[in-house]
Parts: sequence; structure tokens; C-alpha cells
Amino acid sequence: MHSANLGSTDLLVSALGLGTVELGMPYGLGKPSPPDDATCIHLLQHAVDRGVSYVDTAAAYGRSEELIGRAFAGRSRPIIATKVTMRDADGTPWTGGRIAPEIRASIDRSRRLLGVETLDLVQIHNAEAAIAGDEDLLEAMQDHLLAGDVRYWGASTYGEHAPLAVINQGPPLRTLQIAYSVLDRTLESQVIPACCDAGMGLILRSVFLQGILSD
Repeated sequence: MHSANLGSTDLLVSALGLGTVELGMPYGLGKPSPPDDATCIHLLQHAVDRGVSYVDTAAAYGRSEELIGRAFAGRSRPIIATKVTMRDADGTPWTGGRIAPEIRASIDRSRRLLGVETLDLVQIHNAEAAIAGDEDLLEAMQDHLLAGDVRYWGASTYGEHAPLAVINQGPPLRTLQIAYSVLDRTLESQVIPACCDAGMGLILRSVFLQGILSD
């Protein structure tokens, strides 16, 4: 399978990655329950054995991180990208002095579940435009880069305004994740060219529209 560096990072990833939200929680068309643990672990290992070297997860994806950690314990690991959600379970956003300790707790939990000392890529989950330039967030991200427990930061976004704000912000945000499919190509005109021009790594999600475009 073709591989390339993810934007200007040194993360060498396969052109096709594996998203894992459905391994950890009900999701997709009809919201089916996740497969049993053995099936999830087999799927993860099989994908990597067939050449997939990028696996995408998130702290908010139920047991996904735990299953990934179990699947690759003692094995060759793919590049694993996780996410940190900048809000409480009730939707209250993290702001000001709450940002740094909450991010620290999320990163420490992800490292423990994934069984790694350093996270390859941490994406701000559902990043809004205002988040991209938040000084408290930027300082927290830089602290983790200096500490060595995060290699790179990125953002996962919706709409058009938020991804353009992420691109305009630039480092320490080095990758951008957007929704894209054959039925949703609205970001082709501005966001995708701007991302490529900026040298940011582009990650496409929802390419099968949660199962609607797959049989």
C-alpha cells in the first residue's frame, strides 16, 4: 500500500487508515453495538498485517483506545492518532485554567490505555474556530511537545470556518481532519487546497458516511 509522510511531519502513514469509533461504542448506520473484543482485536491486527499503518481513535470513543492497546501489545505498532475532547461530558467547554490539567489527564489516560509513553498524534476533537488560537490551549500543547509525551498536534473539525482557522493558525497544529465523501465535497474548493498549500497533513473521515455508502 502506498505510504507518505503526513504533511510536514515525519509520521509515515498508509494512504488508507482505519477508524475505530465503531469498535468502542454504538455508531454508524443503525448504531449497531461494537463487535466482541476478540473480533475487534483481530480486525485491528489484520488491517495492520495487510498494510494499514494509520489507526484513528479518540478518548471519547468508548473502549477503542483500550482495545487498540491490547491488540498491539508486544507487536509492531501502527501510527496511532487519538483525540482530546475540549469539554465535559455535559458539554461544558474547558476554558482558561481548566485547559492544561484536563488535557494532561486525557493524555495520561490515552497513554495508559494505548500502552505507549509518547502519543504519535493528538487531535483536538471537534475543534471550533475560536479554539485554534486559544493562548491557554497553545501553551498546553507546546508543554506536551517539550515534555515528549506528544509528538504532534492536529485538529478534527466540522464545517468550513473551523478548518480554515486551524490552517491559518498553523503550528503547533500540524494536521487537519475533515469529513469528506463522494456525496459531500463542499470542502474541495477552499479547505483542501489551503491545507495542502500550508503543508498540513490532511486526514479524511466519514468517507463511507457512517456506512451509508458501503454495502
